[in-house]
Amino acid sequence: MAPSGTVYRLRNAFFQVTDVRTGEAVEFLSSDSGPPDARELTTMLLTGNYTVTLLDGWFLERIGSSTPGTAGATSSGGGFGSGGKVGGGFAGAFDGGPAMRKGPGKGGSPGSGVGGESSAGGEPGGEPSAGGAPSFGGTASFGGESGLAGDSGFGGGPSGGTGTGGTGGGSQVVEAQLLSDVIQFFSIFGGDDAFVHYQFRVGGEIVDFNRGRLHIGIGVEEDPSVCEPPKDLIKPQRVLLETNLDALNNVSLFGVLEALATNGGRNDDPQLIYQQIIDSYGSADQARLPGAVHCGDEQTDGVSTLNGYPIECIRAEHGQFDNLFSFFPTAFVNRMDLAPTNGAHCGQQRMIFASNAQNRMFFIIEAQVPNPKPELGIEGCLPLAQFWFDQNAIDDPFVRGQRLAAAFTTGLPELEAAGFGPFYTATNLTVGSGQIRTNQFDSSPWTLREFKLALDNEVLTALPFPVAESPHGALWNENSGFPQGPACRENFLQALDGLLTNDLAQMSFIVDAACKDAESRNDFSQDYASHLSSGFRQQIEERIQGTGLSADDIANRAQFAGSCMGCHQEASGRFLGNGAFAPFANDFVQVQEFLSSCSGGESGLCFPPSQAMTGVFLPSRLQVLGNLLGVPIIPNPCEGGGGGGFGGSTGTGGFPTMGGSFGSAGSFATAGSGSIPEEPKPEPAPAPPVDIELPSASEPIGSLQEEDAEIREAYGDVTISGRSAKSTH
Repeated sequence: MAPSGTVYRLRNAFFQVTDVRTGEAVEFLSSDSGPPDARELTTMLLTGNYTVTLLDGWFLERIGSSTPGTAGATSSGGGFGSGGKVGGGFAGAFDGGPAMRKGPGKGGSPGSGVGGESSAGGEPGGEPSAGGAPSFGGTASFGGESGLAGDSGFGGGPSGGTGTGGTGGGSQVVEAQLLSDVIQFFSIFGGDDAFVHYQFRVGGEIVDFNRGRLHIGIGVEEDPSVCEPPKDLIKPQRVLLETNLDALNNVSLFGVLEALATNGGRNDDPQLIYQQIIDSYGSADQARLPGAVHCGDEQTDGVSTLNGYPIECIRAEHGQFDNLFSFFPTAFVNRMDLAPTNGAHCGQQRMIFASNAQNRMFFIIEAQVPNPKPELGIEGCLPLAQFWFDQNAIDDPFVRGQRLAAAFTTGLPELEAAGFGPFYTATNLTVGSGQIRTNQFDSSPWTLREFKLALDNEVLTALPFPVAESPHGALWNENSGFPQGPACRENFLQALDGLLTNDLAQMSFIVDAACKDAESRNDFSQDYASHLSSGFRQQIEERIQGTGLSADDIANRAQFAGSCMGCHQEASGRFLGNGAFAPFANDFVQVQEFLSSCSGGESGLCFPPSQAMTGVFLPSRLQVLGNLLGVPIIPNPCEGGGGGGFGGSTGTGGFPTMGGSFGSAGSFATAGSGSIPEEPKPEPAPAPPVDIELPSASEPIGSLQEEDAEIREAYGDVTISGRSAKSTH
């Protein structure tokens, strides 16, 4: 159902599921099976690798119209003739395939169908096609007494002519174009769900079909040309996630590191900070910087570890040592939603950088911004929120980028007048504050790591740090043998409270320091459901009785909300229980480094964000920003802007996240006077004093993590977005 109330139905669509190993078709799903108002199709499959193919012959109907049909089946080179009745003729298109279904239909040879009595929606059933013998072997066909209309076999030739009969049932066939790949790959793991994504265009309307286990859901984004957009549009891509190339041309990774090395009265070497991070991907015997921290400096039972968990050494990223100037910016990111309700700090301000010098490598510099007036509580952060909100009115992306570059690296006068210095200073990226994270594809598997700044004999250094909030996967199994296991599993039982919300933007899974992994790897080592042992599964089930969730749901939610790799890739589209599904990432990253045309009415070229960003996170963060400023925000009805989760829930401290469906983050509007009552702001409360200093790099990792946890205790319970105040991402 579209936001306007218009309903669409996918018809005559057959999805062929093929086992990649054997090449055999193992299942077919039909859009016309089951109740006509079903929102998804599902099927159970054995574990393995598969492809799913949308076969020719599908078409879309707009429901609720009595207009006579003017178009037949849509295909890209073969399919049902668009007029007539369909009997059992399906088998002929697949020579050599196994018998999948049995029924009275005889099956027809490819392309044997000819036009018939009426276009789709006529009388149900029909006589079998008179075409040739079935090719499945035996009497296999896909349902003999089909509920579709038509006499045609499922063919390999061009689509049939346009039918002239009525569409029947108050529906109208619409012209549609498949935008996605016809054939898509997915994998099934034991007890798991898998998802792929198809997207269709209907005129200017976008229709999405999501399939998982296999689930097939439908969503519609309507053509803005049929809607009068409201005034005062607020664009998330300006106030939350600036990815316009012209805006980003104002800054470089070297310039950011130079700011870290010199702001706050420091005088350090910016290139050295970069090289320390890169050198940590090699072991000490490969070192380009002998005095730096290297992979393998910590050993546990002869294995290279960090925080007691295995870490891979001698990765290809070590070859990026001299590639600092190959990195380019892809996004400015406003994460004020991470600010605690007590105003102990003002959330995070981030930049993303990418390089394709070897393969693909990414830096994200995540600075936690101090509250310059903690005695005002969260209201001390309002000038920063207003700065971002003002970006919305600046149409020139280069000017927006100039303001952002100054705010991040040198200081912007209007923010400095309110007490905010440049975001990028060393103390904003250390123990108790922010962090530097890296994503890298140069070696297999892809992995994510974390770093914090510290002092090595008063020289600024980048120190490898355990990955927050990603617990090591084997800890979910009481038989794994890790000495941290019992304490961590007890911690997980308490931390899962942050997973009980069905609002994706509010889920959090904060674990103790001893449980945090050395790195987050794309090898399913952080696929927590697959590690669940029977004893711990039972403990979780007892803990969550009455929630409607299972232990697997909790593990999958922990992977999505807690694990870096889960949010970026492995939990993409995964079923999370209680009707919630994890959103889709974008090619492993939340912002791609390959340019495309900007969306949402923006001109120029942009680095595209993922569906997770546009459909879930940005809409939720925009509502938080509006609540902080006392500006009610409503989705632009012409773009079907989605909300931040399922049904919406209210965070602590009077900062609700507005629920809703997945949609486009395209643009939003400020509500007119009386449209939406403003939420009452909490009374300002002074934040507790938080003293952030650069620690010594010689301190043990365990001690540094204890300091980090102690500082974060002062941040209270929740953020202004309703997440745990200890959340760092």
